[in-house]
Amino acid sequence: MIDVETNLGTIYGETHSNYDVFKGIPYAMPPLGDLRYKTSRPYSYHLDGFEATHLSAVPIQPPNSLESFFNLRVQHYSQHEDCLTLNIWRPQGTTQSDRLPVIVYVYGGSFVNGHSALDMYHPHHLVAQHNAIVVTFNYRVGALGFLNWSEINTTWDNNLGLSDQQCAFQWVHDHIAFFGGDPHCVTAMGQSAGAMSIQALLCHPVSRPLIHRAVLLSGALQWMTYDTSTLKAQEFQALKQTHFPSIPWPSLTSNQILTLMAHHQMMYGKSKGLECLYAPIKTEAFDNSFEHLRLPVLIVHTESEGDIYIKSEKHTLDPKQFQKVAERNGLEVPHPSHIQTATQQRNWITIHYFHRPIRSLTKALSASTKTWTATFAWSRHDHPDYASSYHILDVPFWFGQLEILAAHGLTLQPHDFYVCNDMMKDLTTFAQTGCLPWNDHKIYQ
Repeated sequence: MIDVETNLGTIYGETHSNYDVFKGIPYAMPPLGDLRYKTSRPYSYHLDGFEATHLSAVPIQPPNSLESFFNLRVQHYSQHEDCLTLNIWRPQGTTQSDRLPVIVYVYGGSFVNGHSALDMYHPHHLVAQHNAIVVTFNYRVGALGFLNWSEINTTWDNNLGLSDQQCAFQWVHDHIAFFGGDPHCVTAMGQSAGAMSIQALLCHPVSRPLIHRAVLLSGALQWMTYDTSTLKAQEFQALKQTHFPSIPWPSLTSNQILTLMAHHQMMYGKSKGLECLYAPIKTEAFDNSFEHLRLPVLIVHTESEGDIYIKSEKHTLDPKQFQKVAERNGLEVPHPSHIQTATQQRNWITIHYFHRPIRSLTKALSASTKTWTATFAWSRHDHPDYASSYHILDVPFWFGQLEILAAHGLTLQPHDFYVCNDMMKDLTTFAQTGCLPWNDHKIYQ
């Protein structure tokens, strides 16, 4: 066990042969009782003697079929609304005087799933091999995180999940120096919905100064308009009247909230990654563009993003539903003949939902700040699960978690480790300097 003296008191963590880790540190007040439908509040209690040796419960969320695929083994996580904690991973022996660069990772999951306990997000290999600190954290997802609760009760709030993220970044700014990190060298890194969240945070004048570089993986933010958020809140309220008419909102259990979410999703039907039922809501608190942004940004996409959503013919969407979802989300509506097969559908998702929006995002960011771009194109055709470079497959490489691929039957080759080490080196170089040793575009393959 190792201890760190902070202005919150002494916090105890675990020390390993080449890294230290502090788990489950509360960064915000538990969102329970009167705080359930409110934006997060900074944690206000002393933490003296706190043993940060166990990951906390994960946010309330529906089952995720991909979760076991990105773990070393099948795990069952305890869910609870009291989940707003963070984890700090650092090189073993780090001291306060080291002032290491800090990477704060924001997970994805379509704003409905995700948590920091997933094995894939444990960056001990990254921090052990490179001089950087990594912080991961939980934030509220689903209706509890992104429904417009202010439309149901005017004393409640909206964008609760974003407020959690903002609160976590503020905690890092205020306290990471005690753990040997530099609060003025913080890289926000996120994948998919995590990347979209960072874009929202960069448009907010309160959270923007807390971030000094950004790494955006496979996600271009499409704001939910306030009118759409109002409609969805009204739909959610109608579902509550149907299924739990006699139970006040504050008395609903977590499972009852999940039941309402399931019925809400059924109203919209399957989307295969083309639609986020809940998402950041565009309010007057956010800027309309990135014109105030002056920080370096690395933007990365995978070569075959859509392959994870449409794996085979049995996973295809009905073409009419495909068109309906595309139209509902402001995307070019494809002709039915172009989305009949699994190959057509996953290629359409790759191009129209990921690559084109990411190119537009890059153009918008480049107008005011320095950007670098890269493509993750690694694949292994000798294993069916890794035959293409699909959405999220790059994350184990950024964090050095190739043993997850081995746990699912892949025989790792020296070149796999080369790609992984190259990506980790670029990530930590960018976190430290805000620069990368290429000018145009890099392909990791």
